Amino acid sequence: MLKLAFYAASTAVPTAMADTIDLDFQQIAGGSSAMSVLIDGGQVDAGHMIHTITSGPRAGESFRSFCVELAEQAQTGSATYDIVDVADAPNPGSPYGQAVADAVSAVVANAEALGWIDGNLQADENQSGYLGKMGAIQAAIWEAAGGVLNLNSSQTSDELSFYYSVLMNDLTFDDTLRMSGLRAAVAVGQQDMLYIVPLPPAAFAGAGLLLAGFGVRACRRR
Repeated sequence: MLKLAFYAASTAVPTAMADTIDLDFQQIAGGSSAMSVLIDGGQVDAGHMIHTITSGPRAGESFRSFCVELAEQAQTGSATYDIVDVADAPNPGSPYGQAVADAVSAVVANAEALGWIDGNLQADENQSGYLGKMGAIQAAIWEAAGGVLNLNSSQTSDELSFYYSVLMNDLTFDDTLRMSGLRAAVAVGQQDMLYIVPLPPAAFAGAGLLLAGFGVRACRRR
């Protein structure tokens, strides 16, 4: 089964020093255990996406976040990403505008409020339901960007659906929350990713271990 994989966190994250960053997509966290969701009629992987920084003083370090684009595929191979306002993403494509940018920011800010991720989009992989929570965050981001989710489909992971209902609960979700410093890293030919400016210094030990045992899978719609 071919699925769409989307962006991920960092064990060692670069400090933003310029308007671009060079990244090489590796895979979605969890590998074959990653969550799935049916969106716009196609089954895709959803979760924290792992990249390697390929230039500058932090070359070789791992970088994770979430995808903020529905159209393009995640491809292996280094690419240069421009750092832009989320409202100006995606590239290529028509800009999302501020309403979508605010909706995306509210999703990650509410996930932070729940303790699932921190203010740099990073997460404790040992927390209960890590893959389900990251999948739910990713699915909600895509929905905020205009995707149509089918959470009741057999092609959507039950765990993702459960945590989506927790994250997006009408009684607790605060649509006024915003994630400080949230931007988008965009590149033609690659899925665009969320990015925090400035990114922190290395925060997690053993990033290389996260990649061990997981095959690299390009992400694309079935």
